[in-house]
Amino acid sequence: MADEPSEADVFAIPDLWKTSWWLDQLTSQAPDPIFGHGLDARYDIKPTLLPLKPITADTDGFFKLPAVVDFQVDDPDELQDSDVTASTLQEHLEFDGESDIWTGPSESQSKPATFRTWETFKTKRLQANEPMLLSEAGRGAYDALLSWPTDSLDLRNTSTAVVETRPYFASVLALCLGRESVFFSRTIEDGTFKCTLPQLRVSGYSRQLLEDMQKQAAVCGSTFLRLGEFCRSSYASNSSRCAVALASAISQTLQAVEHRVTVDRRFPESLLQLQITIQEEFCILRPLDDLAARIPRHLPDEEILSVVFQEASRFEFSERHIRDIFCEILRRSSTPWVESIEEWLGTRREMGVPFVRSNVGESKGFVTVDVQVFIDDFGREVEDIDFRLDIGKVPRFLPRDIAESIFETGRNLRFIRTFHPDHVLARSDVIVSNRPPVAGWLFDWGSLLNLEDHIAQYQDRLLDAIQGSRSSTARTAVQPCHGIHEHHPQFKLNIFDVDEATIEKRLVESMDQLGQPLMASAGNDSLSCIVRATFSREIQSDNTISHDTPHWSLLPILSFGGIAAAQARIVNRESLRLLFEVNGIQAHLKLQRDFHLLGNGMFCSRLTQALFDPDLETTERQAGVAMQGGVMGLRLGGRDTWPPGSSELRLALMGVLGEAYDSQGATKNPRSTNSGSGAPRLPGELSFAVRDLSEEEINKCVDPDSLEALDFLRLSYTTPPELTSIITPVHLMHYDRIFKLLLRILRMVYIVNHLYRDTNSRLNSWDEDNTSYRFVRESQHFVCSIASYFLDSGVAIAWQTFESKLESIRVHLNQPGLAPDKFACSSPNQLRDMHSRVLERIMYALFLRKRQLPVLKLLEEVLGIILQYAKQTRLQALAGDAKAEETVNSADMHAELRKKLQLFVTVCRGLSEKARVSGKKTAEGMSFEASGLGDDSLIAQLLVKLDMCDYYCRR
Repeated sequence: MADEPSEADVFAIPDLWKTSWWLDQLTSQAPDPIFGHGLDARYDIKPTLLPLKPITADTDGFFKLPAVVDFQVDDPDELQDSDVTASTLQEHLEFDGESDIWTGPSESQSKPATFRTWETFKTKRLQANEPMLLSEAGRGAYDALLSWPTDSLDLRNTSTAVVETRPYFASVLALCLGRESVFFSRTIEDGTFKCTLPQLRVSGYSRQLLEDMQKQAAVCGSTFLRLGEFCRSSYASNSSRCAVALASAISQTLQAVEHRVTVDRRFPESLLQLQITIQEEFCILRPLDDLAARIPRHLPDEEILSVVFQEASRFEFSERHIRDIFCEILRRSSTPWVESIEEWLGTRREMGVPFVRSNVGESKGFVTVDVQVFIDDFGREVEDIDFRLDIGKVPRFLPRDIAESIFETGRNLRFIRTFHPDHVLARSDVIVSNRPPVAGWLFDWGSLLNLEDHIAQYQDRLLDAIQGSRSSTARTAVQPCHGIHEHHPQFKLNIFDVDEATIEKRLVESMDQLGQPLMASAGNDSLSCIVRATFSREIQSDNTISHDTPHWSLLPILSFGGIAAAQARIVNRESLRLLFEVNGIQAHLKLQRDFHLLGNGMFCSRLTQALFDPDLETTERQAGVAMQGGVMGLRLGGRDTWPPGSSELRLALMGVLGEAYDSQGATKNPRSTNSGSGAPRLPGELSFAVRDLSEEEINKCVDPDSLEALDFLRLSYTTPPELTSIITPVHLMHYDRIFKLLLRILRMVYIVNHLYRDTNSRLNSWDEDNTSYRFVRESQHFVCSIASYFLDSGVAIAWQTFESKLESIRVHLNQPGLAPDKFACSSPNQLRDMHSRVLERIMYALFLRKRQLPVLKLLEEVLGIILQYAKQTRLQALAGDAKAEETVNSADMHAELRKKLQLFVTVCRGLSEKARVSGKKTAEGMSFEASGLGDDSLIAQLLVKLDMCDYYCRR
């Protein structure tokens, strides 16, 4: 044994020498007392070769042995001083390319890392790498240190149980998803997770490090379960559509996270990879949990969308993947709301029962059908059933002007579908065939620019279709595009005209089709792709913000404003054109001007005669007296009984409206025909009727000498259904108030003219002291000036401006090459506003506004004095000569009249000066000068008529 190398000598031999030495011993096959092999000639030991039997080996086939290079080393001592390196030796030891499973892979194995220093470079000897730190020694050394009884690191891991790594990692992944496992269980009391063992760790890691990771995993699991419960609760029967869509989007995100954790990362290679998986999951679940916490149960759609939009805007400058996830969630949760907007605008087929005006109490999006009660300045109520914009149901991110435009467009579209079903816009197939743009959230400039191009093309195509449908030849050529319905064939149920074999074949084919397994589409889901890309994408320097996105506050306007504006221009223009050309809105408005506003001279003359002329035959029935069959009238002021009965009204006013309407040109505005009687009727079934009065008002009407004697008489007009958007019940209420006041003025004009004629017949010479003559002259001047101001300045000027605007609108609508937004009025809503403004101006000029009530009361007092004088004059004429009493009464009444007139003129002068200084504005902010009335104040024109030379203001 003396010749054998010692343990120290063996370990002192370089690795290269040891490699060649062991190869030599393997080739010599000499027995060795220690290792069972022969030693080389360095130790003077002669190897003894044992004869071996020949081995028969396969040279072909799968089990053939590889060809091994016979590398002989004659002198091992030459290896120390030669330039042969380990790499050179490895090249000689390589097999040929035909290696198999018995000899290992054919590719060269990676060379082990070696510790190289300058000393080994000089000595040509490789030095083994000895670990300098505990972490380099491997997990075994670290475990030994943790289990050391002295606990030198003070980590208190001496008695901690060590479990297997792979089951522990699988349990932590299950904990991230809120699932129980062999190491973690869920408590029943509070639903939190706890470890089944008091303390545990895995090899190579301390207990404290794993506990921190377990806490983060438990937070992820609790959040995952909380989001799952939120999704399940949102699927209740009373949940809104947007709530279900939001729950579906969050549920899809949870499924993608679960697939990533349980499938893609089910075998983490290290604790660091496991921790990265937990952090990635937590980065996705935390903002979703914050979103779910802000959405309680039974929250309406508009609030849900507002909260989701606000939460998504918080991540505008955050990580790209979080922003993309919330953008997709916003897009999905808004889908039901966007679809309702598209159906209302007409760019999408309306599903289910059509939403019409008769569906009182129903709502669709922010549009509802409701009964609205209007109350005027004096407490009169009128009901109107129509589509209403519920501004409280509009999401906060949508601007109010866009919401109003969408609402007005949809209402005008329903007008076309209801009253003009043959129009192009009333046919959903034609609109869909022109490929309208799809509404939805867009978050980058490229998509927004493409949307603008699509909107422009759609608008041009639809305008061409409308223009072509106006001609008789092109109207029949407009057909629906069959390419749109190729994927949705209309199946017919043919059961009664086929044989039994065909029915059986169809049933079998249907059963086979229904029996096919459902296609798994979760992998291709856009939200799942975003979540998978979130886990797999590498960290980039520019992953926080993209410069190709607009500001978040502009997204609603850019995404929905263009579609709403394009559809509004087309629909509003066509509905306005139909109102003028088909429904005759100008004729119906002129009807109001002629009769309610006393613009028809024939109507004023015939009505005055029928109401006040004492020479007509009375309509009262007298016992024993037969009617003569002549022209009959009510003879107000010449009878004792008042008010007249309904039969008397019919006899006196029969034919008044018809004759006045025919005098304005019946061929241009033909009457409608009553299908029952065949008699022609006026537009809107215009007729006389009795006004509903209160008890106090009825008591005033009983007195024929009071100013309110004719307040029971009114004009009844029923707005055609297709014109209710322009002539509303509120407008009819205003017309009724104006007609009542003008009817009083018409009566006063007749009375003062009658007084003036009677006074001139009694007084043959001029008498300065004759108060009767002065009273009659002043009263006639006042009443005629008021009538002239009301009819000429108050009504005519404002209405002429209104009619000129209507005519300009009609001319512009007849120009096919004009863009829809070139003229001032581009929608029925604007036309209705114009109608409201002109009535407001007329009511302001006639002192019918609530703030002008004192002026109207003062005017009524002046007219009441004149009526009282007319009554006394009539009674004195019937009783005989009472000149002394007449003179006394005339003087007192004339003094009272002068006092009231002076007060009225003073009040009007103050109103005129105030209007001149403040620049009187209407409710819409437009001054009367801008509206075409021609003076700084209408009341100034009245003052010129009443007191041009300051007669009543002198002292």
